[in-house]
Amino acid sequence: MLPFNLIRKDRWPLYAAILVLLIFTVLLGLHALDSTDGIFSLPNDEAYLQLTMARSLAFRQVWGIGHHDFVSIYPSLLYPLGLAAVFLIFGAHLVLAPIANFVLATILLTKMQHWLAKKLVSPPTQLFIMLAVIILSPLPVMIIYGLEATLLLLMAFLFISRLVDEWQLPEFSRRTLVFGALMVAARYDGAWLIGVVCLLLLWRRQWLGAFELVIWCLLPALAFGFLSLYKGSFFLPNTFITGSATFLLSYDWLVGCGIAVTIPLLQGYFARLPQKKGRFIPALPAVFIALVLLTTNLYAVQALDQSRLATYKMNDAVARFARLYYYKYGITSDDIGMISFFTDANYVDLSGVASTRIARIKTSRYFNTGLIRRLSDDAGVKLAVISSQYDKGLPDNWVRMASWNIAGREAWTFYCTDTFSISYFKWNMNDYARTLYPDIKVNYFYTQGPEKKTP
Repeated sequence: MLPFNLIRKDRWPLYAAILVLLIFTVLLGLHALDSTDGIFSLPNDEAYLQLTMARSLAFRQVWGIGHHDFVSIYPSLLYPLGLAAVFLIFGAHLVLAPIANFVLATILLTKMQHWLAKKLVSPPTQLFIMLAVIILSPLPVMIIYGLEATLLLLMAFLFISRLVDEWQLPEFSRRTLVFGALMVAARYDGAWLIGVVCLLLLWRRQWLGAFELVIWCLLPALAFGFLSLYKGSFFLPNTFITGSATFLLSYDWLVGCGIAVTIPLLQGYFARLPQKKGRFIPALPAVFIALVLLTTNLYAVQALDQSRLATYKMNDAVARFARLYYYKYGITSDDIGMISFFTDANYVDLSGVASTRIARIKTSRYFNTGLIRRLSDDAGVKLAVISSQYDKGLPDNWVRMASWNIAGREAWTFYCTDTFSISYFKWNMNDYARTLYPDIKVNYFYTQGPEKKTP
């Protein structure tokens, strides 16, 4: 019956919204490909950590980016699990991340249109609301980024829409509580929304309802936290421990849910106003939203262009160099995200995000060059790739070999961790430098003409 339901005439706002989403996504994708000289890449380095986690989970049954170590890296449980299932079926391909996000966005629009229709919202208003969600969130940028924001937005809408339907009931249904738990599992900052709902329940003196909501919705995060402690990791993901969880300040998913839910609820309020006033008041928020849509859309395109260019030029070339010459060798870096997806090696992540041991040592302030050298030797590291943002010391026995400059500033510096791998690195860098992006300039700290020798 589902195919027949999808082609009903009253679903034309859904088809139009999906078509608009597809057009915007394709245009942004082509714009991004043009910025990266036709090489497909994701604009955010955090996405690569999630993709690497999903690949390890699918093919090694390991939660982390290494071969054996359990590491709680990122505060999203549901997204890596879903990607792992996709990778297990289709293989670990980079393009699957935006495709999966587009499918999630399509499901979101379908659920949204069905809920709006139940609220007796007219088809033109349905289309306006879905277009507002698409552009204001903005959904196309979420899809291109390949992160879990689309999944979070879907779960948040399912939770909020059920919550609105059941707000006047004595208690919430189990389905509502499950959607809340899935929202937090999609990304931990969904707990902020749970906290707001609990405050409203406490204001209404519904103590038991607030307690039940907290227990059910935080259950995935609590259970995974205790599992992480049992596995020797932290209760919270390493992004919290190392101070890298800046994404908690994002609000895009709340904007999308707020538009979809608030406008239908306000429609009844406007209908009760005197006709003379009611004709003009709905136009005010419409004009305001239209201005915000235009501003946000232009900002999103600009941010995507800047982010994608920076990621491609600073990270993509390094990752492909590591993949071509050091695929199975150990690698030390302070920005391991993209490198970890393009290689299959032992990693020493100096940032601590992908390494519980380093994160724990950094919090205890015993992180020093001797420890870096010992960890790198234990992992069989032959190459160290250090970004310009790294401000700690490095072992004295490491040999500085080359650096890459982008836009007149040094972006990456390459070190050999032992003298036996110097000749191998020289040949590799000389060979790879001819294929670098034109904006990347190489500074050599050695003479030319080495012989290729494996380390």
